[in-house]
Formats: sequence, structure tokens, C-alpha cells
Amino acid sequence: MNLQVKILAIGLLFSLSIFSCKKDKVEPPTTPSVTALNIQPGDGVFITDEGTFQAGNAKLSFYNFTSGNSTEDLFSQVNSVPLGDVCQSLTTYNGKTYIVVNNSGKIEVVATTTFAHQHTISGFSSPRFILPVSSTKAYVSDLYANAISIVNLSNDTRTGSFAFPGESEAMVMIGSEVFVSSTDKGFVYVVNPTTDLVTDSIPVAKGGNSLQVDNNGKLWVLCFGDYATSAPGGLYKINPTNHTVELSLPLTTSDYATKLCANAAKDTLYYLNYSVYKMASSNISLPATPFITASTQSFYAIGIRPSNGEVFVSDAVNYTSNGRLYRYSLAGILLDDDLVGICPGEIYFY
Repeated sequence: MNLQVKILAIGLLFSLSIFSCKKDKVEPPTTPSVTALNIQPGDGVFITDEGTFQAGNAKLSFYNFTSGNSTEDLFSQVNSVPLGDVCQSLTTYNGKTYIVVNNSGKIEVVATTTFAHQHTISGFSSPRFILPVSSTKAYVSDLYANAISIVNLSNDTRTGSFAFPGESEAMVMIGSEVFVSSTDKGFVYVVNPTTDLVTDSIPVAKGGNSLQVDNNGKLWVLCFGDYATSAPGGLYKINPTNHTVELSLPLTTSDYATKLCANAAKDTLYYLNYSVYKMASSNISLPATPFITASTQSFYAIGIRPSNGEVFVSDAVNYTSNGRLYRYSLAGILLDDDLVGICPGEIYFY
């Protein structure tokens, strides 16, 4: 089962009576001027719109900070071809943006400023995230391959893979090691990027979906638990030097926590558990009440604007029609919202 389908099933159970949300703005998404497109750092935020699984309607939205409006389907409008099936994630590196298209088994590479297409990297099973581990090499996690792919960043080609014990998901590099979460195993795995070998495993709950490094260099992993058995997940703080768990904060069977992220200072963590939760990285317990409470929304992604700490949260609405992007102040006050594509699953600031 595709992970989007797993998340959709749980989201629908939570949202049986949720079919609409606040829609103060009704204007249609804008169309960029292809010849004038010149995206610069600080201009806005990218939203990966997954689309409907197997419908081939994935899109990429861009919210402009100056205008307060979103451009839907930026890739297709610039390049005159559809993006593919399930836009999973993106990474910007060395002037290029790598767009991971999960169910199409590919990565589309575009020039970040113009979004003009440069390469298509193929040969993946079910790619999730891409992480540069050197100036010439990147890893690509995968849902079904039981392997992590290797990409040559010099020519943007897939050059091979190495074995991984299950579903690989989020990845982060700390020092000379890469840490990888797994959605079907109760471990965070350690990989040596020189030898391309898994060297250690750190026990956590199943459902490891997101990773963050805090202001003290500690690694946090958020786990939503075991989908098949309903075993609860938790939030864990790991010492990346000796690979030990320093703090374990268990969740309950009714929780479904995802999308761990942090502010620019890395001293405050945010995550989704139906609503938005916020906690200091120095906390030794989970927050008891939400920072932003979902009412009619089906919150699906979260990101913190690096320049001012504003909180951006996406709303999947009913998972089949256009979603929305909400912008909140540091105090959690709604400042703006706008239309984006179907199932807006990840938020990336540039």
C-alpha cells in the first residue's frame, strides 16, 4: 500500500464530517509569466501537491510572500508537460530543484530560478526524499525497494543503490553520518556515506516519518506508530555521537503525529497531531494542548518561515479537491490563506 493511501485512510477516519474549510479567498490560482519567472531566495515557499494517487495530477504550488497569492502547477505551466503521479518532496541544491515524484518513480530536475526542466532521473521504485551527502552524490529514500538509491549530482543520473532493511523515509546528515528513519521498522538507521553501508540501528517506535536536528546538535525523530497493529508512536531525542536515545516521549494509540519541523534557531519544534503542536527543544514532556487547533481543517503539512518564524500549515480539505495554505503569526493568529493543489503534503522555504 502506498504511504499516501495509509495516511489518507487515517485522515478520512478523523475527517468524516469535514468537507470544507475557511475560504475567505476565492480567486483562482495565478499563472506565471514564463519569460519573466525569476525565483530568488526569500521570494516565497514551495508546496508539493501530491494529487490523487494513480490519477497523475500531481502539481507544485508556489506562494509568493509579496503578493500573498499562490501559483498552482508551476512545473507544468513553465514546461508544458504534467509533473506526474504523487509529488512527494523536493530539495534545492546548487541552483537546481529536485522534485521527487513518488508513484511515477522519478525525480524531475529544474533550474530553481526559472523552473525550466533540465533532467529526469528515473529507475526508482517508490522514491520519497533526496538528500545530498556530498557535492557530487545524493541518497534517495524509497518506500518499496528495500534499498536507498545513489544519484550522481554531476550529471543527475541514478548510478546504483545499497541495501536497506525496509521502508526508508526521512534522512539527515550529521557530521560524517547519515541518519534514516523507517516507517515499517522500529529503528533509526545510521549510514556511512563513504562506504554506502548501514552501520548501526537505534531503537524507536515504528512509523518514523520525520527528523530534525536541534540547537544542541541532537537528533529528534517523530514516529506515528504501527499502522497494522495500532501500537503507539512517540517523539525521541537521540545523541548522534554515540547513537543513544536520550529522551523518549510516548504518544497514545489515538495519536497520529507527523511532519516534525523546527524554527530557524532550532530551539523550537513543531509537529502535526491533527492540530499543530509546539514545544521547546529543551522540553522533557510533550505539549498538553495544541498551539493551533484544527476546527474544520485537515492539517497535512507544516513549515516555519526562517526569516520571521511565521507558521505555514496546509489543509488537505477532503483529500480529493484543492487544498489550502494557511499563514499564522508567531502567536498562532491566522494572517492569510490561499488555494493550492490537491493534498498539499510538504512545505519548503527557499
